[in-house]
Amino acid sequence: MAVYKDIIPKYENREVVGYNTVTDLDAINNSLKNLFTIELGEVPGKPWLGNPISIYLFDNIGFFEERAIETALRNILEKYEPRVSLIGLKIIKEDEYNSINIILDYSAFVNGQEVFENINLSVAHNMLTNISTRTQSNY
Repeated sequence: MAVYKDIIPKYENREVVGYNTVTDLDAINNSLKNLFTIELGEVPGKPWLGNPISIYLFDNIGFFEERAIETALRNILEKYEPRVSLIGLKIIKEDEYNSINIILDYSAFVNGQEVFENINLSVAHNMLTNISTRTQSNY
Protein backbone atom coordinates (compact mmCIF):
# COMPACT_ATOMS: atom_id res chain seq x y z
CA MET A 1 0.00 0.00 0.00
CA ALA A 2 1.28 3.44 -0.93
CA VAL A 3 2.30 5.72 1.88
CA TYR A 4 2.66 8.94 -0.13
CA LYS A 5 0.56 10.06 -3.10
CA ASP A 6 0.89 12.93 -5.53
CA ILE A 7 -0.27 13.85 -9.02
CA ILE A 8 1.68 14.83 -12.12
CA PRO A 9 0.31 16.26 -15.36
CA LYS A 10 -0.21 13.95 -18.34
CA TYR A 11 0.77 15.57 -21.65
CA GLU A 12 -0.25 14.99 -25.25
CA ASN A 13 1.18 17.25 -27.93
CA ARG A 14 2.58 19.58 -25.23
CA GLU A 15 -0.85 20.12 -23.67
CA VAL A 16 -2.09 18.88 -20.32
CA VAL A 17 -4.84 16.34 -20.91
CA GLY A 18 -5.17 14.95 -17.42
CA TYR A 19 -3.23 13.81 -14.40
CA ASN A 20 -1.48 10.63 -13.34
CA THR A 21 -1.07 9.49 -9.77
CA VAL A 22 2.43 8.82 -8.47
CA THR A 23 3.20 7.19 -5.16
CA ASP A 24 5.92 6.82 -2.56
CA LEU A 25 9.42 7.65 -3.85
CA ASP A 26 8.10 9.14 -7.10
CA ALA A 27 5.81 11.43 -5.07
CA ILE A 28 8.73 12.58 -2.93
CA ASN A 29 10.90 13.22 -6.01
CA ASN A 30 8.04 15.16 -7.59
CA SER A 31 7.71 17.29 -4.47
CA LEU A 32 11.45 18.00 -4.36
CA LYS A 33 11.50 18.97 -8.02
CA ASN A 34 8.59 21.34 -7.45
CA LEU A 35 10.20 22.92 -4.38
CA PHE A 36 13.44 23.56 -6.23
CA THR A 37 11.79 25.00 -9.35
CA ILE A 38 9.47 27.42 -7.56
CA GLU A 39 11.09 30.83 -7.59
CA LEU A 40 11.20 32.93 -4.46
CA GLY A 41 7.94 34.89 -4.18
CA GLU A 42 6.15 32.97 -6.93
CA VAL A 43 3.48 31.40 -4.69
CA PRO A 44 0.71 33.84 -3.73
CA GLY A 45 0.44 34.28 0.01
CA LYS A 46 3.81 32.61 0.63
CA PRO A 47 6.51 35.07 -0.49
CA TRP A 48 9.19 33.19 1.48
CA LEU A 49 8.57 29.87 -0.33
CA GLY A 50 10.87 29.07 -3.21
CA ASN A 51 14.50 28.99 -4.13
CA PRO A 52 16.74 32.03 -4.51
CA ILE A 53 18.84 30.52 -7.28
CA SER A 54 17.61 32.80 -10.06
CA ILE A 55 18.88 35.78 -8.06
CA TYR A 56 22.44 34.47 -8.40
CA LEU A 57 22.44 33.27 -12.01
CA PHE A 58 24.08 36.41 -13.39
CA ASP A 59 26.46 37.01 -10.48
CA ASN A 60 29.96 35.70 -10.18
CA ILE A 61 29.19 32.92 -7.78
CA GLY A 62 31.84 32.50 -5.16
CA PHE A 63 32.10 30.77 -1.82
CA PHE A 64 29.59 33.04 -0.02
CA GLU A 65 26.96 32.84 -2.77
CA GLU A 66 27.27 29.05 -2.88
CA ARG A 67 26.79 28.88 0.90
CA ALA A 68 23.75 31.20 0.66
CA ILE A 69 22.16 28.98 -2.00
CA GLU A 70 22.98 25.84 -0.02
CA THR A 71 21.53 27.30 3.18
CA ALA A 72 18.34 28.37 1.40
CA LEU A 73 17.87 24.92 -0.16
CA ARG A 74 18.51 23.19 3.17
CA ASN A 75 15.91 25.46 4.81
CA ILE A 76 13.38 24.65 2.08
CA LEU A 77 13.89 20.92 2.65
CA GLU A 78 13.70 21.22 6.40
CA LYS A 79 10.53 23.29 6.38
CA TYR A 80 8.56 21.92 3.43
CA GLU A 81 9.76 18.34 2.94
CA PRO A 82 10.03 16.59 6.32
CA ARG A 83 9.85 13.16 4.66
CA VAL A 84 13.50 13.35 3.58
CA SER A 85 16.76 13.31 5.50
CA LEU A 86 19.45 15.19 3.64
CA ILE A 87 22.69 13.27 3.18
CA GLY A 88 24.50 15.60 0.81
CA LEU A 89 23.93 18.73 -1.23
CA LYS A 90 26.41 19.77 -3.90
CA ILE A 91 26.21 22.90 -6.02
CA ILE A 92 28.12 23.02 -9.29
CA LYS A 93 28.17 26.34 -11.10
CA GLU A 94 28.65 26.68 -14.83
CA ASP A 95 29.41 30.35 -15.46
CA GLU A 96 29.62 30.03 -19.25
CA TYR A 97 26.03 28.73 -19.38
CA ASN A 98 24.58 30.86 -16.56
CA SER A 99 23.47 27.67 -14.89
CA ILE A 100 23.72 25.90 -11.58
CA ASN A 101 23.56 22.14 -11.13
CA ILE A 102 22.29 20.79 -7.84
CA ILE A 103 23.06 17.25 -6.75
CA LEU A 104 20.91 16.17 -3.84
CA ASP A 105 21.47 12.91 -1.94
CA TYR A 106 18.79 11.99 0.58
CA SER A 107 17.11 9.15 2.37
CA ALA A 108 13.43 8.59 3.06
CA PHE A 109 11.36 5.91 4.74
CA VAL A 110 8.97 4.30 2.28
CA ASN A 111 6.84 1.34 3.37
CA GLY A 112 8.94 0.94 6.50
CA GLN A 113 12.19 0.75 4.57
CA GLU A 114 14.92 3.38 4.35
CA VAL A 115 15.55 4.26 0.71
CA PHE A 116 18.52 6.26 -0.56
CA GLU A 117 17.97 8.47 -3.58
CA ASN A 118 19.87 10.95 -5.73
CA ILE A 119 18.39 13.83 -7.72
CA ASN A 120 20.27 16.01 -10.18
CA LEU A 121 18.63 19.32 -11.12
CA SER A 122 19.91 21.92 -13.54
CA VAL A 123 18.68 25.50 -13.20
CA ALA A 124 19.49 27.98 -15.95
CA HIS A 125 18.50 31.37 -17.30
CA ASN A 126 15.92 31.08 -20.05
CA MET A 127 16.43 33.69 -22.76
CA LEU A 128 12.73 33.69 -23.71
CA THR A 129 11.52 34.97 -20.35
CA ASN A 130 12.83 37.32 -17.72
CA ILE A 131 14.35 34.84 -15.27
CA SER A 132 12.81 31.45 -15.46
CA THR A 133 14.00 28.02 -14.49
CA ARG A 134 14.42 24.92 -16.59
CA THR A 135 15.02 21.67 -14.84
CA GLN A 136 15.96 18.18 -15.71
CA SER A 137 16.17 15.35 -13.31
CA ASN A 138 17.56 11.87 -13.37
CA TYR A 139 14.58 10.03 -11.95
